[in-house]
Amino acid sequence: MKGDLLKCSEDLIVGYRPRPAIRERPAEKNPRVGVIGAGLAGLRCAEVLLDGGMDVTLLEARDRIGGRIHQKELGGQSLDMGPNWIHGTDDNPVWKLAQEKASLCVVPDTMKVFQTDGRAMSEEDAESGLETVWELIEQAFKYSNEECLKVDSAQTLVDWFHDKLKEGTLSEEQRERVLLLAEMWGSFIGDSWHRQSLRWFWLEECLEGENLYVMENHGPIIQHIAAKVLDRALVSLDTMVISIENGPDYDFGGGIDPKDLRVAVRTENPDAIWEFDEVVVAVPLGCLKKSTPQFHPRLPSSIETAISNASYSSLEKVYITFTTAFWETPDAPFPAFAHFLNAKSYVPEPQKHQSIEMLPLSSPTVFGSHAKPTLLIYTHDPLAKQVCALISGLDPNSEEYYTRLNTFFKPYYSLLPNYDESSPNCTPFGFLATDWHGDGLAGNGSYTNFQASDTHEQGENIRLDEDVRAIRAGMPDRGIWFAGEHTAPFVGLGTTTGAYWSGEMAALKVLAANGMVGNLKKLLRERSGREVGRSYGQR
Repeated sequence: MKGDLLKCSEDLIVGYRPRPAIRERPAEKNPRVGVIGAGLAGLRCAEVLLDGGMDVTLLEARDRIGGRIHQKELGGQSLDMGPNWIHGTDDNPVWKLAQEKASLCVVPDTMKVFQTDGRAMSEEDAESGLETVWELIEQAFKYSNEECLKVDSAQTLVDWFHDKLKEGTLSEEQRERVLLLAEMWGSFIGDSWHRQSLRWFWLEECLEGENLYVMENHGPIIQHIAAKVLDRALVSLDTMVISIENGPDYDFGGGIDPKDLRVAVRTENPDAIWEFDEVVVAVPLGCLKKSTPQFHPRLPSSIETAISNASYSSLEKVYITFTTAFWETPDAPFPAFAHFLNAKSYVPEPQKHQSIEMLPLSSPTVFGSHAKPTLLIYTHDPLAKQVCALISGLDPNSEEYYTRLNTFFKPYYSLLPNYDESSPNCTPFGFLATDWHGDGLAGNGSYTNFQASDTHEQGENIRLDEDVRAIRAGMPDRGIWFAGEHTAPFVGLGTTTGAYWSGEMAALKVLAANGMVGNLKKLLRERSGREVGRSYGQR
């Protein structure tokens, strides 16, 4: 992990050498770089490229910038539909930026746990059970990091828990409680913990330091990063890229002279072909897995295999807002989180045997003036898929949208303290749910995670760490590079910080390949010497 961070940082300075040009370029002409995708990675990439003296064009399929980071309105609140959290504070550039542009808070780890029958678990049982959960997770991280390739590729985090609990002294009842509580790991990885790979568990580790909740939203952060790009780059929205085509032996057709072109980018508009010297592909991993865009010639087998091996999470969110936070009282503030364990008796059949996590955004102690009578619920498959199917195609302002979500989530929020079905204060004012499952431009998912192979034989030769490096390296000989949270330094995978870093890394590779990295002396100084590791999250 540490070695990867140092390698990523050092490469920015000493690891790149100007590569042979595929075609001659006039010295007085700045290279033309196309960045595909205006999410956080693409925006940061474009920003660094501009600082380095490149001519930058940003192509974005949506009608807005931000990618998976965007907001929607609910009851006068502008709520994040993408990430809510900044993971880690140790030399985290996104955290530093957020300190200036956003309001952050540390959410305590207090939790109210509802058992499978809907009854509240005692604080003593919950605390002791959660303590064991985190002890075993820490041990699993250490074991995965030290013994990675000795771990069966089909072994999961659940298997680890079962094995370790059998070796311990807990009673059968206590062991079952720990296993139920451990299901909360699904909210971290955006999938059932039954799919979490033990071999590659170490790739889930994040930067050290606090995990901070962004109390308003990520909008000001994105706008700050995008300001220079919107001012100086050519930004083309509503531009869906279909294919990326190049290579010395490739027949471009359509009257395009390969001697005068390094990379051709085709869009849904058949009459528009964008021509670039370099291209950075900053689309989500889920899009790459669906061959969007296509590459002609095909990607090298190492990159194709890496994309195929990678897994993409299913995390979804639902906001439920009320006129007042009925669950909060001055003399009995509600805990920071609520966890509903493997619901059985109090939910309809399709919702049984699945857990959800709830974050009330209502505590004045935690959120201060930003406290609101709103519940934030995290789900993942298969429950997330059910929720998305319920609302697919519905207007969020429609009565049907409200009714379906209220019917689905009432069994959970009705367990909160002070709930009174006859009180209007206990009736939701409105709902707002994500639907990443239905968003093709997000790759029909949320972010990278690391799932176990279905069988030992299937996964024995898979090296997910090398796969990340393969995508990260790109295709220098073809002038095609990749950015996104799926190409980040290992501690940044699946996070906004990772997306930011990856865009910066890709831009510096492009600049170095064209002999222009020296234009960024200030940034290089920040990445040099002792600060190389610090800036990229040295643990």
